[in-house]
Amino acid sequence: MSQEQKPFAVNDRRHFTADGQARENDPAPAAPAPASPAESPSASPSGAAGPADFGQFILTLGAQAGFLLSGQGGAEGPSPHEALQDARALISILEMLKDKTEGRRTPEEDRILDGVLYELRLGYVARAGVSGA
Repeated sequence: MSQEQKPFAVNDRRHFTADGQARENDPAPAAPAPASPAESPSASPSGAAGPADFGQFILTLGAQAGFLLSGQGGAEGPSPHEALQDARALISILEMLKDKTEGRRTPEEDRILDGVLYELRLGYVARAGVSGA
């Protein structure tokens, strides 16, 4: 094997040696570059990152259940029966969240949660009727 010039270098950035001793010439770790608002998964629609939003969480769970009810999982997705069971589990989670957060939701969150549950229940009944479950 010939000695070729490697285009990269390996730097050990661990803070401790294999013996467990602290490294003496340990440079301060570089701070990671902040993600842009477009790349941040928790970015609000206005582009400014903020705290987690309950309404967005409900919509995310609803989208997952809707996808399962749509039957578009493909060959690598769950079987239709499993997808129906998984969708039912997500609907149950949304119902539990509705019960546990009663009186602490904003009117907008109430509207989102009620709408998502209504649509998912209708979709579940339609899908369960088609599959004969």
